[in-house]
Amino acid sequence: MAMTAALLPIPATLSPASAEPDDEGAAAPLVVDRITPDALDEDSTLRVSGEVTNTTGETVEDVTVRVRYSRHPFTSRDELDDFATGEDWQPSASGPDKEFKGKLEPDGTLEYSLSTPAEDLGLGSYGVYPMVVEAVDGDGDPLGAQYTFLPYTADDDVPTLDLAWVWPLMDAPQRADDDTFLSDELHGSVGADGRLGRLLESGAQVPLSFEAGDEDLVEELGLEEDQGVEESPEPTDESSPTAGEEVTAEESADSVSPEASDEGTDEEADPSASPEEDGGNDEDDGGEERPTRTEGIPVTWSVDPGTLDDVLRMAAAEHQVLEGPLDDPAEEPGRQGRPADVAAQVWLREAREVLAADTVVASPYADADLVALLLNDMNGDAEASLRLGQEAVARALALEADDRFAVPAEGLMDERVQELYTEHGADRFLLSEEALPPASWISTTPSAQAPLPVSGDEEADEEPYALVTDSGLTDVLSMPSWEPGESALALQRFAAETAMIAGESGEGDRVVVAAPEPGWDPSPEFASGVLEATDGLPWLSPERLDRVELPDSKDREETRQELDYPDQAYGDGLSSTYLGQIEDVSRDVRLFNSILVGDSDPFRPALVRLESVHWRDREALAGATRTLVVKSVQSRREDVRVIPGEPVTLASRTGTTGVLVANDLEDEAVYVYLSLYSENSERLSIGEYTHHFEIAPGAKTTVYVPLSARINGSTNVHVSLQNADGEPISSQDTLIQVNATGLGTQALLISGIGLLILVAALAPRALRKWARKQAARAKAAEAGDGTADGERSADGSETDAGSETDAAGTGSDPDVRAPGTDAPDADTSQADAGSETDAPEGDGTPEGTTPNAPAAGRPSDATPGDGDRTADGDTTADSPTTKDDPDGSGSGK
Repeated sequence: MAMTAALLPIPATLSPASAEPDDEGAAAPLVVDRITPDALDEDSTLRVSGEVTNTTGETVEDVTVRVRYSRHPFTSRDELDDFATGEDWQPSASGPDKEFKGKLEPDGTLEYSLSTPAEDLGLGSYGVYPMVVEAVDGDGDPLGAQYTFLPYTADDDVPTLDLAWVWPLMDAPQRADDDTFLSDELHGSVGADGRLGRLLESGAQVPLSFEAGDEDLVEELGLEEDQGVEESPEPTDESSPTAGEEVTAEESADSVSPEASDEGTDEEADPSASPEEDGGNDEDDGGEERPTRTEGIPVTWSVDPGTLDDVLRMAAAEHQVLEGPLDDPAEEPGRQGRPADVAAQVWLREAREVLAADTVVASPYADADLVALLLNDMNGDAEASLRLGQEAVARALALEADDRFAVPAEGLMDERVQELYTEHGADRFLLSEEALPPASWISTTPSAQAPLPVSGDEEADEEPYALVTDSGLTDVLSMPSWEPGESALALQRFAAETAMIAGESGEGDRVVVAAPEPGWDPSPEFASGVLEATDGLPWLSPERLDRVELPDSKDREETRQELDYPDQAYGDGLSSTYLGQIEDVSRDVRLFNSILVGDSDPFRPALVRLESVHWRDREALAGATRTLVVKSVQSRREDVRVIPGEPVTLASRTGTTGVLVANDLEDEAVYVYLSLYSENSERLSIGEYTHHFEIAPGAKTTVYVPLSARINGSTNVHVSLQNADGEPISSQDTLIQVNATGLGTQALLISGIGLLILVAALAPRALRKWARKQAARAKAAEAGDGTADGERSADGSETDAGSETDAAGTGSDPDVRAPGTDAPDADTSQADAGSETDAPEGDGTPEGTTPNAPAAGRPSDATPGDGDRTADGDTTADSPTTKDDPDGSGSGK
């Protein structure tokens, strides 16, 4: 081992050939795989191991790997950043080295391992010391170098620092509408090797099983009930039709009114009200307490409810995945159907068990841009993002997020956002240092707790305060860790950063909050390494975030500036133009919601996803996603429709037609208003009909509409469905063609005219008949009693008055009757008189002939029933006419 006080001058920067590989993805010239221990003390031994690769393209000889360091520790955290670039000052003290004799061909590699006792380094007191690991060839030309740090505790009393972890489980919005995923990225992320899968296992600090096993995960997780946030209440009326069933509007119009449908909405299944229904447990349900962590250090899980909701939807049922939504904006992207994702089900199973043992805090749903929403008077959307967030966490994890904590997007908020959170019960705000910068006179790292002014008009029950995340640690945790050697260097930087904070002079106990970026994607080695270091480094003490309290007012120091929302942040937020486009979509959604029964709002999550901060720098994808949501709203609205029918023909002035209305929504009952109007009300008018009614999911109903036609011809009737405010839910009316032919009226008219003709034809004959009868009766009255008694026939029989023949001018006297018979009364005489047969027109009674005289030779017992019936219903006697018996003898000749 060679130890020297100085080396030949080393250039501050490496040549391009030796510092970095020419090709992206090629091996680094020098890799540090491991540095142990994380923190040196007087009794420890420093060990550095790794690999050297010849990336110069030429053969090199006699490669030496060595350590250079400085015996002077860093005095500030800013010096760590400057040294890490490799462009600042260079340490001059030499450490262990190793020479490799011989040639190293291009792309050839060799492994190295260096070690030295800590006491040989000559380090002083507690602190962080600079260290360089480098490789040079036989001529002293550098091949590669890595700049890192050497924490040293010595034998001094090591200062301590409380460190609270915020572990993110977040992702950008993955869906447009409820069923449509923008890509399959999330499908891979929840697997054992995916980003969310790795973060879950690293934060759990115990091995997890990503195998489905033999359990029915759908039943175990309660996914049959949890179909995402778009749930609607089932009809409560037993008489309500089932899907596909058709009823009339009269049967359903009054069963549920819009006012009645709103009643009882408080009794709807609240996803967050009963974790037991979602397959979970809570300390308030069944007396079971939530489990506590038994291994590893405590972490606070920071979740995006939108991400959890996406995973839940992916696990629950079939869905669609877009193929290249930005490939061709002019064409509809392709869609691929996917079954319920088993990997998502497994991830949810493990997440429910792991997260139940720690504190869970939640961002707004889909990490909505609350500042931009409130700035543009979209308060309802901001409120919805917080409400949906709590509900989504309860559905996915079967537990409730701690609503005392507010997690605004990017750790920034203004007074309006603070007031909104306070109204929702929050008094602890997880903010970045940009929101609450350290005071200008502070040269050390202040504690995370910082008091906030009380927002709103009312005094809060608890004094609000911020928990400020350390931006330096956030940057360290964002260091690359996937390529060879990167994880070791990142872990060494984490140890150095925390050691510097702990060693800063300050009064009282301090707490630092470590919070990676929401999209953190560390290697498993680095993610698990920082948690192990938190437990293993002598200056760190793990702390639970929910136990970090604000010090008493008498013990506080003003270490931070006032709450600030930077001007640049306002400029980076979602623009008013973009949010105006979202409001246009909201109007379509409001129109759709206005016909749904109850308080259902199925597109609210999709709208909030469009208001996410993730769209700030993804304008093209944001526009494509918005278009997909618009089309989905229109499609769902068109599922409530009037089914066009055949043209209607009216055969008379009035008639009734049926209008068939369908609700093709499978999960929503609707309450609609039916509107009809005639294009020509003078020709065709519409009567009273059932104007509003409820339709169950998947059902149809028929409305019967009376029509009245004044003029024959064709008229269009416009049919539309509206909400309670008279707004049409479809942009185009349905037309019903009504043809009024008047055939029924014409038939009645023709029948009436025929009757009049018949009456006109029979009336003169009836009048003549009546006149003859009156004349005959007058003559009979003048004849006296002798004539009134009548004459008997030769054989002594009486001739029936009904047998008289008008043509002969003879007939029987009505008073002449057979012996032993009663005389007929006046009515009977009139009836008999009316039974005579009309004579041909122009014929009269021959002069000298008595009209009522009996016909000679006519049997007196002849009955009227044997004669023929006239058109007016009279019966004509069968006696011979005067043409057959001209002399009146009765012989017929």
